[in-house]
Amino acid sequence: MTEQIIQHTILQLKTKILEQVRHRTLRKHAGDPDLREDRLYFLLLPLLNGNRWNDEHEKSAISVAVIYSALSAHDQIKELNASSKSQQLTVLAGDYYSGLYYQMLAKLSNIELIRSLSNGIIDISEKKASVYDDVKQSFEKWMETIQTIESLSMEQFYDHFDFSMYKPFARRGLLIHRIAYELELVKQGKASRFQESLAQSEFEFGFSQTWLVLLNQELATQKNEMMEELLQSRLLSDSVQQFLVNLYGLRLNEQVSVMRER
Repeated sequence: MTEQIIQHTILQLKTKILEQVRHRTLRKHAGDPDLREDRLYFLLLPLLNGNRWNDEHEKSAISVAVIYSALSAHDQIKELNASSKSQQLTVLAGDYYSGLYYQMLAKLSNIELIRSLSNGIIDISEKKASVYDDVKQSFEKWMETIQTIESLSMEQFYDHFDFSMYKPFARRGLLIHRIAYELELVKQGKASRFQESLAQSEFEFGFSQTWLVLLNQELATQKNEMMEELLQSRLLSDSVQQFLVNLYGLRLNEQVSVMRER
Protein backbone atom coordinates (compact mmCIF):
# COMPACT_ATOMS: atom_id res chain seq x y z
CA MET A 1 0.00 0.00 0.00
CA THR A 2 1.45 3.34 -1.06
CA GLU A 3 1.11 6.63 0.80
CA GLN A 4 -1.24 7.83 -1.95
CA ILE A 5 -3.51 4.86 -1.36
CA ILE A 6 -3.40 5.51 2.38
CA GLN A 7 -4.43 9.10 1.78
CA HIS A 8 -7.20 7.98 -0.56
CA THR A 9 -8.47 5.42 1.97
CA ILE A 10 -8.64 8.08 4.68
CA LEU A 11 -10.51 10.41 2.33
CA GLN A 12 -12.97 7.65 1.44
CA LEU A 13 -13.75 7.06 5.11
CA LYS A 14 -14.21 10.79 5.67
CA THR A 15 -16.63 10.98 2.75
CA LYS A 16 -18.65 8.06 4.11
CA ILE A 17 -18.86 9.70 7.53
CA LEU A 18 -19.96 13.04 6.07
CA GLU A 19 -22.69 11.24 4.14
CA GLN A 20 -24.00 9.75 7.38
CA VAL A 21 -23.92 12.96 9.44
CA ARG A 22 -25.24 15.21 6.68
CA HIS A 23 -27.50 17.94 8.00
CA ARG A 24 -27.81 21.03 5.81
CA THR A 25 -28.68 23.60 8.48
CA LEU A 26 -26.09 22.41 11.00
CA ARG A 27 -23.34 22.30 8.38
CA LYS A 28 -24.28 25.79 7.15
CA HIS A 29 -24.09 27.40 10.59
CA ALA A 30 -21.78 25.09 12.59
CA GLY A 31 -19.52 23.81 9.82
CA ASP A 32 -18.43 20.27 9.09
CA PRO A 33 -17.87 17.84 11.96
CA ASP A 34 -14.34 17.54 13.28
CA LEU A 35 -12.88 14.63 11.30
CA ARG A 36 -9.16 15.04 11.85
CA GLU A 37 -6.85 13.17 9.54
CA ASP A 38 -4.78 11.62 12.34
CA ARG A 39 -7.86 10.18 14.07
CA LEU A 40 -9.10 8.69 10.80
CA TYR A 41 -5.61 7.30 10.15
CA PHE A 42 -5.57 5.54 13.52
CA LEU A 43 -9.11 4.21 13.06
CA LEU A 44 -8.02 2.73 9.74
CA LEU A 45 -4.58 1.64 10.94
CA PRO A 46 -5.42 -2.11 11.10
CA LEU A 47 -6.77 -2.00 7.54
CA LEU A 48 -3.86 0.11 6.26
CA ASN A 49 -1.41 -2.28 7.88
CA GLY A 50 -2.94 -5.37 6.25
CA ASN A 51 -5.18 -6.76 8.98
CA ARG A 52 -8.48 -8.40 8.16
CA TRP A 53 -11.14 -5.70 7.83
CA ASN A 54 -14.87 -6.24 7.34
CA ASP A 55 -18.10 -4.27 7.28
CA GLU A 56 -18.46 -4.40 11.06
CA HIS A 57 -14.97 -2.95 11.52
CA GLU A 58 -15.77 -0.07 9.17
CA LYS A 59 -19.17 0.73 10.69
CA SER A 60 -17.68 0.63 14.18
CA ALA A 61 -14.82 2.90 13.09
CA ILE A 62 -17.36 5.37 11.69
CA SER A 63 -19.25 5.30 15.00
CA VAL A 64 -16.06 6.07 16.92
CA ALA A 65 -15.25 8.93 14.54
CA VAL A 66 -18.72 10.39 15.18
CA ILE A 67 -18.15 10.06 18.95
CA TYR A 68 -15.06 12.24 18.58
CA SER A 69 -17.02 14.72 16.43
CA ALA A 70 -19.70 15.01 19.10
CA LEU A 71 -17.17 15.57 21.89
CA SER A 72 -15.31 18.12 19.78
CA ALA A 73 -18.49 20.09 19.00
CA HIS A 74 -19.33 20.37 22.68
CA ASP A 75 -15.77 21.47 23.42
CA GLN A 76 -16.04 24.34 20.96
CA ILE A 77 -19.07 25.70 22.73
CA LYS A 78 -17.48 25.59 26.16
CA GLU A 79 -14.46 27.38 24.81
CA LEU A 80 -16.56 30.03 23.05
CA ASN A 81 -19.27 30.66 25.68
CA ALA A 82 -22.30 30.05 23.48
CA SER A 83 -24.44 33.04 22.68
CA SER A 84 -24.58 33.46 18.90
CA LYS A 85 -26.77 31.48 16.54
CA SER A 86 -23.79 29.56 15.16
CA GLN A 87 -22.62 28.63 18.65
CA GLN A 88 -26.10 27.52 19.68
CA LEU A 89 -26.32 25.41 16.52
CA THR A 90 -22.92 23.93 17.36
CA VAL A 91 -24.48 22.74 20.63
CA LEU A 92 -27.21 21.10 18.58
CA ALA A 93 -24.61 19.63 16.23
CA GLY A 94 -22.86 17.98 19.17
CA ASP A 95 -26.18 16.58 20.42
CA TYR A 96 -27.05 15.46 16.89
CA TYR A 97 -23.74 13.60 16.49
CA SER A 98 -24.22 12.03 19.93
CA GLY A 99 -27.61 10.70 18.86
CA LEU A 100 -26.15 9.42 15.61
CA TYR A 101 -23.38 7.38 17.16
CA TYR A 102 -25.80 5.75 19.57
CA GLN A 103 -28.05 4.95 16.61
CA MET A 104 -25.12 3.57 14.61
CA LEU A 105 -23.95 1.44 17.51
CA ALA A 106 -27.48 0.16 18.12
CA LYS A 107 -27.74 -0.96 14.48
CA LEU A 108 -24.59 -3.02 14.93
CA SER A 109 -26.25 -4.92 17.80
CA ASN A 110 -22.81 -5.38 19.31
CA ILE A 111 -23.67 -5.07 22.99
CA GLU A 112 -20.11 -5.56 24.22
CA LEU A 113 -18.78 -2.74 22.05
CA ILE A 114 -21.68 -0.46 23.00
CA ARG A 115 -21.02 -1.15 26.68
CA SER A 116 -17.30 -0.53 26.33
CA LEU A 117 -17.67 2.74 24.39
CA SER A 118 -20.46 3.99 26.66
CA ASN A 119 -18.35 3.39 29.76
CA GLY A 120 -15.46 5.10 28.01
CA ILE A 121 -17.56 8.16 27.20
CA ILE A 122 -18.40 8.45 30.91
CA ASP A 123 -14.67 8.33 31.75
CA ILE A 124 -13.87 10.89 29.05
CA SER A 125 -16.65 13.20 30.24
CA GLU A 126 -15.34 13.01 33.81
CA LYS A 127 -11.84 13.90 32.60
CA LYS A 128 -13.21 16.75 30.51
CA ALA A 129 -15.16 18.02 33.50
CA SER A 130 -11.94 18.18 35.50
CA VAL A 131 -10.60 20.70 32.96
CA TYR A 132 -13.55 22.99 33.67
CA ASP A 133 -13.98 22.35 37.40
CA ASP A 134 -10.88 24.13 38.71
CA VAL A 135 -9.20 20.81 39.43
CA LYS A 136 -5.54 21.27 40.32
CA GLN A 137 -3.08 18.44 39.80
CA SER A 138 0.49 17.76 38.75
CA PHE A 139 1.65 18.30 35.17
CA GLU A 140 2.04 14.53 34.77
CA LYS A 141 -1.56 13.97 35.88
CA TRP A 142 -2.75 16.54 33.37
CA MET A 143 -0.93 14.68 30.61
CA GLU A 144 -2.66 11.46 31.69
CA THR A 145 -6.00 13.29 31.70
CA ILE A 146 -5.51 14.64 28.20
CA GLN A 147 -4.29 11.28 26.91
CA THR A 148 -7.47 9.61 28.20
CA ILE A 149 -9.66 12.27 26.60
CA GLU A 150 -7.89 11.97 23.28
CA SER A 151 -7.42 8.24 22.91
CA LEU A 152 -9.73 6.17 25.17
CA SER A 153 -12.46 5.54 22.56
CA MET A 154 -9.79 4.60 20.01
CA GLU A 155 -8.21 2.16 22.48
CA GLN A 156 -11.58 0.56 23.20
CA PHE A 157 -12.18 0.11 19.49
CA TYR A 158 -8.77 -1.60 19.17
CA ASP A 159 -9.32 -3.78 22.23
CA HIS A 160 -12.72 -4.97 21.07
CA PHE A 161 -11.44 -6.16 17.70
CA ASP A 162 -8.08 -7.55 18.94
CA PHE A 163 -6.09 -4.68 17.46
CA SER A 164 -4.54 -3.77 20.81
CA MET A 165 -1.02 -3.86 19.37
CA TYR A 166 -1.73 -0.46 17.77
CA LYS A 167 -2.67 1.26 21.03
CA PRO A 168 0.79 2.68 21.85
CA PHE A 169 0.95 4.49 18.51
CA ALA A 170 -2.53 5.98 18.84
CA ARG A 171 -2.06 6.99 22.48
CA ARG A 172 1.17 8.81 21.76
CA GLY A 173 0.12 10.23 18.39
CA LEU A 174 -3.15 11.72 19.63
CA LEU A 175 -1.36 13.21 22.64
CA ILE A 176 1.24 14.77 20.33
CA HIS A 177 -1.54 16.35 18.29
CA ARG A 178 -3.25 17.82 21.37
CA ILE A 179 -0.03 19.27 22.77
CA ALA A 180 0.90 20.74 19.40
CA TYR A 181 -2.60 22.22 19.12
CA GLU A 182 -2.33 23.90 22.52
CA LEU A 183 1.11 25.30 21.69
CA GLU A 184 -0.20 26.65 18.39
CA LEU A 185 -2.99 28.44 20.28
CA VAL A 186 -0.35 30.04 22.49
CA LYS A 187 1.57 31.22 19.40
CA GLN A 188 -1.61 32.80 18.10
CA GLY A 189 -2.23 34.53 21.42
CA LYS A 190 -5.32 32.43 22.11
CA ALA A 191 -6.12 30.91 25.50
CA SER A 192 -7.93 27.66 26.26
CA ARG A 193 -9.50 26.22 29.37
CA PHE A 194 -6.81 23.54 29.46
CA GLN A 195 -4.08 26.20 29.49
CA GLU A 196 -5.87 27.96 32.37
CA SER A 197 -6.02 24.66 34.27
CA LEU A 198 -2.29 24.15 33.77
CA ALA A 199 -1.54 27.70 34.92
CA GLN A 200 -3.69 27.32 38.05
CA SER A 201 -2.08 23.97 38.86
CA GLU A 202 1.39 25.47 38.35
CA PHE A 203 0.53 28.18 40.88
CA GLU A 204 -0.87 25.62 43.33
CA PHE A 205 1.83 22.95 43.00
CA GLY A 206 4.87 24.95 41.90
CA PHE A 207 5.89 23.04 38.80
CA SER A 208 9.63 22.58 38.16
CA GLN A 209 9.28 24.83 35.07
CA THR A 210 6.49 27.01 33.75
CA TRP A 211 3.63 25.03 32.24
CA LEU A 212 4.55 26.37 28.81
CA VAL A 213 8.15 25.13 29.08
CA LEU A 214 6.92 21.76 30.33
CA LEU A 215 4.44 21.51 27.47
CA ASN A 216 7.18 22.17 24.91
CA GLN A 217 9.43 19.62 26.61
CA GLU A 218 6.61 17.07 26.65
CA LEU A 219 6.02 17.51 22.92
CA ALA A 220 9.70 16.90 22.17
CA THR A 221 9.75 13.89 24.50
CA GLN A 222 6.65 12.33 22.98
CA LYS A 223 7.98 12.82 19.45
CA ASN A 224 11.33 11.25 20.35
CA GLU A 225 9.63 8.30 22.02
CA MET A 226 7.36 7.85 19.02
CA MET A 227 10.44 7.74 16.77
CA GLU A 228 12.11 5.17 19.00
CA GLU A 229 8.99 3.01 19.00
CA LEU A 230 8.83 3.15 15.23
CA LEU A 231 12.50 2.25 14.94
CA GLN A 232 12.24 -0.68 17.32
CA SER A 233 8.92 -2.05 16.12
CA ARG A 234 8.47 -4.24 13.08
CA LEU A 235 4.69 -4.03 13.36
CA LEU A 236 3.98 -1.28 10.82
CA SER A 237 4.67 -1.60 7.11
CA ASP A 238 7.11 0.90 5.62
CA SER A 239 4.45 3.03 3.93
CA VAL A 240 2.18 3.08 6.99
CA GLN A 241 5.14 4.03 9.17
CA GLN A 242 6.28 6.75 6.78
CA PHE A 243 2.76 8.21 6.68
CA LEU A 244 2.81 8.44 10.47
CA VAL A 245 6.22 10.11 10.38
CA ASN A 246 4.92 12.71 7.92
CA LEU A 247 1.67 13.15 9.83
CA TYR A 248 3.44 14.39 12.96
CA GLY A 249 6.51 15.91 11.35
CA LEU A 250 8.81 13.35 12.95
CA ARG A 251 12.44 13.35 11.87
CA LEU A 252 12.88 9.62 11.53
CA ASN A 253 15.96 9.71 9.30
CA GLU A 254 17.89 11.91 11.73
CA GLN A 255 16.98 9.63 14.59
CA VAL A 256 18.10 6.58 12.63
CA SER A 257 21.49 8.20 12.08
CA VAL A 258 21.87 9.05 15.74
CA MET A 259 21.00 5.53 16.85
CA ARG A 260 23.35 3.94 14.33
CA GLU A 261 26.22 6.04 15.64
CA ARG A 262 25.68 4.78 19.20
